[in-house]
Amino acid sequence: MKMNMFHISRWASYAAALLMVAAPAALTSCKEDISEDAYAIKSMDTVSDMLAKRDDLSDIKALFEEVKLGKSANASSLLSVLSARGNYTVFAPNNDAVRAYVLEKTDGASQSIADLTYEQKELIAQNCIIDNGSQNAYELADFPSNGGTFATSNLKDRKLACTQDEADLLYVINGTSKVIENNLEASNGMMHVVNAVIAPSTNSVAELMGKAGNMRIMTKLLEITGYADSLKLRTQEEETYETENLNNAGSTKRFADFDFPFMEKRALGYTAFVEPDDVFKSDWGVPEPIYDEAQGVITNWDEIFKVIEEMCSTLIGADTTSGDLTNPANPVNQFVAYHLLDGSLSTDEFVHHFNEYGYNYVNALEPATKGYSVNVWDYYTTLGYPRGLLKITQLPDRVDAEQSFYLNRVSVYDDGITGDYHEIRVKNDNAPGQNGLNIKVRPTNGDFDNNALNGFYYPIDNILVITPETRQALGSERMRIDVTTMLPELLSNDMRGRKVAYFPTGYFKGIMNESSGTQIYYLQDGRVQINGSWRDYQGDEFLFSGRYDFVLQLPPVPVAGTYELRMGISNNSLRGMVQIYFGDSPNTTTPVGLPIDQREGKDQIPGNPWVKDDKLDEEAIRENDRNLRNQGYMKGPNYITVTGSEGKTPVRNQDSSPALRRILTTVYMEPGQTYFMRFKSAIETDNTQFFVDYFEFVPYDIVTSTTPEDIW
Repeated sequence: MKMNMFHISRWASYAAALLMVAAPAALTSCKEDISEDAYAIKSMDTVSDMLAKRDDLSDIKALFEEVKLGKSANASSLLSVLSARGNYTVFAPNNDAVRAYVLEKTDGASQSIADLTYEQKELIAQNCIIDNGSQNAYELADFPSNGGTFATSNLKDRKLACTQDEADLLYVINGTSKVIENNLEASNGMMHVVNAVIAPSTNSVAELMGKAGNMRIMTKLLEITGYADSLKLRTQEEETYETENLNNAGSTKRFADFDFPFMEKRALGYTAFVEPDDVFKSDWGVPEPIYDEAQGVITNWDEIFKVIEEMCSTLIGADTTSGDLTNPANPVNQFVAYHLLDGSLSTDEFVHHFNEYGYNYVNALEPATKGYSVNVWDYYTTLGYPRGLLKITQLPDRVDAEQSFYLNRVSVYDDGITGDYHEIRVKNDNAPGQNGLNIKVRPTNGDFDNNALNGFYYPIDNILVITPETRQALGSERMRIDVTTMLPELLSNDMRGRKVAYFPTGYFKGIMNESSGTQIYYLQDGRVQINGSWRDYQGDEFLFSGRYDFVLQLPPVPVAGTYELRMGISNNSLRGMVQIYFGDSPNTTTPVGLPIDQREGKDQIPGNPWVKDDKLDEEAIRENDRNLRNQGYMKGPNYITVTGSEGKTPVRNQDSSPALRRILTTVYMEPGQTYFMRFKSAIETDNTQFFVDYFEFVPYDIVTSTTPEDIW
């Protein structure tokens, strides 16, 4: 966490320093010969002014005048919004683009926007505006170019993808809209002119896959296993949440001298990793589908399914369900479920870059998208039963110009005390497509529309299957899992690393049995405090306050065995004491150890064993680590660095207030079982904080090995 996070004295000192810097300028400006030019303010048009001067943008201007921001009767028009202060990125379709869209929607009957429904007008207008808030509007240099998405959603809460056309090198937004004029700077943002209306699909993930043409096999598998229905739109549930919480909309809750906005949305989304039909053929010898366009069916499905069923039974296990494909125990059902994540992930959200070793994010509010130094990964839980664990890894641009993503990549690293944690080699890479390991995610490159209304799908280069070999490989390494990846609602609502909020009871389905006194806050460095020297993994955290008592559902383990469970901690005087429980039911858990006091720093550990690494030689470092373990503690990972340190100061070695790991328990766990942790305040007061950042699930043979566990 930070140094510490809500120590207001630190922020006050920072503000005072700024005043001291500014003071000399104020004093020296008090002289008689001041040039009037010093007071001149550059006059620039707003976006609305720019639109008014362009005859070729009259249609979109008219739509902005009519469409309102919000549903209330007194909501402002978008044109008035674009005349106010702010930072807006506007992809304005020219008149030819708007009229072509109208012609399509009216079946060739009209080119006038007057013949559109209000919903159609709203779709055009809101999809082309991104409100960048306090951040700079996107100029051309900020555009992703390989099918990646802009970090900030548009006014329709949709992520927009961007690629660069190989022929004319023009940027293309969402696969259809070429940027034909760029970087038209306004006083309140940046406008770019596009040659087609930006209209992301309103299909569900499964429906959009079915339109791709080269994913017919997986589309059919989703249908017959019932997962197409699982991935359907949940708009009614989303609207119900908003309706039930209308009274809280726009409100904030004061906590630790900061105002946290109420979480007004609860979008439900999904992510699918999908083998195109040609991958099924090349990896498993599955016949190419013969598709009857008129009937909308695969005419050789029986032949295709026979091969898939045989492969699933061989690799996953024999069918004990009498061919019931909707039964989660069916091997084909398990195969399909392992491709699906609960939570919507655009490519920029696969992993979270912030304070990994060697990476300088430069600006906490707009982290750099290049200069990645080491592999970065995150773990996600798949659908189905038993739930699976899926690992997504991104390679750094120092070794991979494309910064490629891989599924289930298990690597050997330069992880010695004097190492730099670069990847030395990949484990278990002898049979891609057969063992479910090291599978590359294909970049979109604008070749297809994968941006559904409720999530995304991504083609992959080999077959993704969870076999015993897959499980053994994933279960052979320490699994460090950030709590944000355990909560799909955070992923689907564009929260991770981008917003702060407080949440009502019942918001997260993975957090249950909450007491009425439980208060939940999500924080991120840069949104609460600028470069605040936080010690958090990935620069964010959850704080639970009040007389909290809640249960957290844990991710699954890949293989059966004994695991040491650890929790990252960042103690300070504002924390409290927590009793932790563990069990295989949310309603039946047992205490693990004594209550943990999160107010204690390194100097309160019995025997005061913590010593800074650079004061020790390698053997002494190992001895110091053993002494800490004897007291139930470990230093924080060398992989995580203090925010604002340009990736140079590992939290393990921060002298004044280092991050630690607390060893919670050692327990036998199985992949087919769901486990839970309960956290209950051990202090009868309303104003303490309980800090939650990440957990480690460590196979016990790593803990007990004669080779010491690496410091990373």
